[in-house]
Amino acid sequence: MHPVLLLDEVLRIILDNIDRDPIRSSALKTFYHLATVCRAWKDPSLDYLWASLSSIDPLLALLPHHVPHNCLPPHPLPQFHAYASRVRNLGQSACPLPRLTQCPDIVDAIASGSVILPALRSVRLVLKDATRHELPLTLYLSRTLQSVSVDVGFRSNQEKKGLHDALHVYLDTVAHIASDLKHLHLRGQLSDQVVNSVASMRELRSLCLCGGSQLMPRTLASIARFSRLEDLRLQLDCPNIADLVESFGSADFNTSTFFPSLRNLRIRVSPATAEVLFAHLPEGKLRTVHLESDLKPRSVDSWTPALEILAERTHSSLTDLSFEAMTSFCEAFDDAFPPKLHFTLATLAPLGRLVHLRRFTLDSSVPPDLSDADLATIASWWPEIEELFLWSRPVDAFDFPTYFTAQPRATPTSLSFLASRCPRLCQLSLPMDVAVLPLPAHPPLAVASQTALRRLTIGCVRIGKTIDPAGLAECVYRAFPALKDIEFDCSNETSWADVLECYFGFGGRVVQV
Repeated sequence: MHPVLLLDEVLRIILDNIDRDPIRSSALKTFYHLATVCRAWKDPSLDYLWASLSSIDPLLALLPHHVPHNCLPPHPLPQFHAYASRVRNLGQSACPLPRLTQCPDIVDAIASGSVILPALRSVRLVLKDATRHELPLTLYLSRTLQSVSVDVGFRSNQEKKGLHDALHVYLDTVAHIASDLKHLHLRGQLSDQVVNSVASMRELRSLCLCGGSQLMPRTLASIARFSRLEDLRLQLDCPNIADLVESFGSADFNTSTFFPSLRNLRIRVSPATAEVLFAHLPEGKLRTVHLESDLKPRSVDSWTPALEILAERTHSSLTDLSFEAMTSFCEAFDDAFPPKLHFTLATLAPLGRLVHLRRFTLDSSVPPDLSDADLATIASWWPEIEELFLWSRPVDAFDFPTYFTAQPRATPTSLSFLASRCPRLCQLSLPMDVAVLPLPAHPPLAVASQTALRRLTIGCVRIGKTIDPAGLAECVYRAFPALKDIEFDCSNETSWADVLECYFGFGGRVVQV
């Protein structure tokens, strides 16, 4: 063997490259073979082999199957501890764990008063079917923990009470011993105790709370004071607005800045709750916001005050904004006072202050009601926009003609406005009436200078209307001559091959398949 292969730095580079193999089973087999062919490679290869486990079962397989009660040797399980010390990333999704029921005394012995996995950095637990006795969470404790992810599912039953109690104790212990914990992800029907235990994890960098439980306003106010929190994802279902206002205005909290380091926010919330929360966001800090409404029927204009506050706090920093404003059609609407479901220019007007926006996505129940002039105005708001996604899916699946117009008002004329005012735009999706074309150009193929756009998606409804394939293709080509992909997201199965053939024919190219 060449001496270079015995150098630790060289060997680590080789093992790192093997570890990046997308086929995990292949990488594990390679580590196993390397550990068996060379004594000098054995320990480093075993470190990589055991570093990430999708289940704790391989470790438990090292335990003896049956041990008489109170008959453990003075220094038990050296092999178990030798391999346990190598584990850095651990997951668990299958329950129950048979071997735990076979040797509970061993589990109790190794779990009491000591850390079983001293090098553990990340834990990912899926406990949808787990109960307290099937999964002793003590196994997943470590002072070196940096990331914890727990999914308990959304089925609420009495059996899970023990699990929630154990999870509450586990998280409290993690907060106490894992001083370097940076990331926490909790999902499912969580008890108030479990959610409130987050308040003591003040050094978190990212936090995700997605569950059916209500986040106590005072807990949210405590989270808002986490000085290092950069990424936050919350699902706020029906909090008490008065309690929320009181918690943020409490004398215990008003002396410090809320969310001082927050950069990325993803939140599911009502408009009223969003107004309270957005008012306490730091000025000029947020870069990315994903706003998701609950599904309750309401006018989209109810979001305008919250959008005004958001723009006021983030106009100098926000570059990425996504807005999901869905409405449940399962609830009957009042025919006399139907909610306004169309986003209009007036609804979106507060966002005109976001001059640094590079990506905007609007995902609503029905298409926005925007004209060519409206789209020209939007294009002037965001000169740096690179990705613009306005609702483009077909709407004929919904049988609510009273509440929205199926045919969009915008036409292919709007493409020229976007081409001239958005030089960096590379992806575009919008609804339009493709049957209404502008007058032919003179000269016919005088193209704009916008060659950055690569992908265009057009949403349209063609009911009883005839499309001019060559005219539509020419209109698109005049605005964006360098497209690689064009998609028509329409409500019927009519082929658009004729439009594509004409478009790519203008540039002497073949249709992209």
